[in-house]
Amino acid sequence: MLTQYLHYGLTAAGFTIVCLETHHVREVPKANRNKTDKTGARGIAQLLRTTGGYRPVRVKSVASHEIRALLSPRRVILRKCIDLQNELRGLLRIFGTNVPPRLAHGSFEEAVTPPIEAEPALREALLRMLELRGVLYRA
Repeated sequence: MLTQYLHYGLTAAGFTIVCLETHHVREVPKANRNKTDKTGARGIAQLLRTTGGYRPVRVKSVASHEIRALLSPRRVILRKCIDLQNELRGLLRIFGTNVPPRLAHGSFEEAVTPPIEAEPALREALLRMLELRGVLYRA
């Protein structure tokens, strides 16, 4: 989990870093009788000295991680918005209202508000869900 962090820090400190694919070195610790971190490190070092048959893994740049940090929350918010939409559709279907599967962009609230207000038993809960969905949608 800390590969990128360690790679950036050690590279900035002047060390040469090579990240290895775990599938290429997974058999090394199995060859040792005593499976400790020390013997595992020795086995990997021996593998690198003798065979040289490894492929270094490319570590993504900081800019790439920054872009991912922007896109990932957006994807999560969108998924939650869709989950709330689907829940509202399902609850309204129970009470006889079928919301069309495809609605114009931004017209979901207009389509479901009248049926929600027509159900006094569920009005408060469904309006809260619709309000929350609107907040997520605008975010």
